[in-house]
Amino acid sequence: MTPPGRHLLPQALGVVLIGLVGRALIDKLLALRGGAELVAHWAQLNSMIDLVAGVTLAGIGVGLTGRVAGVSPSDQRRLLGEGLRLGLAVSGASLLVCAILVAAGVLDILPPSLAMLALPALGVGCLTVAPGLYSGWLLGRSQPGHAMLLAAVTLAVPLAALVIASRGNEVVYLLAAQALISLLLTLILLRGDHSWTASFAAGHELRPFIGASLAIGILSPAATAFARQQIGATASWETAGAMQALWRSSEWITAIAAGLLYAHFLPRMAAATDAAGLKRELRRAAKQVLVPALAALAVLWLLLPQALALLYRDDLPVTRFDALPFFGGDALRMLSWIYLFALFARGAGRAVVIGEFLSLPLFALLLWLLPGPVELFRIGLCWLLAYAVYAIFNAVALRRQQPETVRH
Repeated sequence: MTPPGRHLLPQALGVVLIGLVGRALIDKLLALRGGAELVAHWAQLNSMIDLVAGVTLAGIGVGLTGRVAGVSPSDQRRLLGEGLRLGLAVSGASLLVCAILVAAGVLDILPPSLAMLALPALGVGCLTVAPGLYSGWLLGRSQPGHAMLLAAVTLAVPLAALVIASRGNEVVYLLAAQALISLLLTLILLRGDHSWTASFAAGHELRPFIGASLAIGILSPAATAFARQQIGATASWETAGAMQALWRSSEWITAIAAGLLYAHFLPRMAAATDAAGLKRELRRAAKQVLVPALAALAVLWLLLPQALALLYRDDLPVTRFDALPFFGGDALRMLSWIYLFALFARGAGRAVVIGEFLSLPLFALLLWLLPGPVELFRIGLCWLLAYAVYAIFNAVALRRQQPETVRH
């Protein structure tokens, strides 16, 4: 297969930027209305959504993009059907399990004021699966322009709802709007294309990614939510909100890097059928994504007070010193993603699953074991150490998976 052309890179960037701008506007409005605490509360609800949606999108969705890029056009529609079948089944099972855990009081990651929204958030997570898979399918077909339009629609409705939300009900309006647009898009997708039903008993090319879906989709949001809850309980929810603000500020860089690796370089890596081709794509990804991202992180660190004031408020308790280990961890995180998407492109689902335990779950474990006071800089050191381990593992795993593609 021929890798997607470089002219599609700006459109792939557009997909990422639309998501970032939308989420930033939501966080900005929440911060103005309720400060860092309200931002942290919405982030916890998003973790509940991700517990269901991420089970499909983080593994099967990424695998679908890679597989679609590596097959003929006649097989691409069949793969969409298989992805929908597997994705809805896996996320439906996750919804059931999570609902039982919430009802039993085991899955208790929300503040008491938001406890009644746990089940609705899980339901929203299931509704977002089909549109998310369709977006990944479009990217695999080298149609990032269509994915841009889909991203714009799915973010415009929640933003509009937040603008008109009454004070004190912001997260309720956001959740309801996200449910509405996701349900509408799902019905349109399934009604407009019946190929997913025809492929219910068809091929199983995406099954190797089920394990990765379960690992990433469950462990990542659960670990993130646990980390915020741990900070909120041992320090304060203001500290948890400050950490979230740091994550969101650097996400303008890390999410762009991840989006370009996913939307542009994953299809190219998957279409590279020989060792030399994959090696070239790894080098291009490092040169075109990692190097500019590292420079941008340095600029963000220098302008951090101004950036936080613009994105949130000028009274957030965050300093450049606090941000140093977080940004160092972000740099290692982006490096690890280059290897991660190469593993996805080669179908190395087992390595992806093992590595997942060494990213956000390791960060949460280190935070839980952290002795002494839970301060922002010390939290950042846990972040840095976790992603140092993760980057090393992914590099070694790719070397073992495809030795001739990564040795120079």
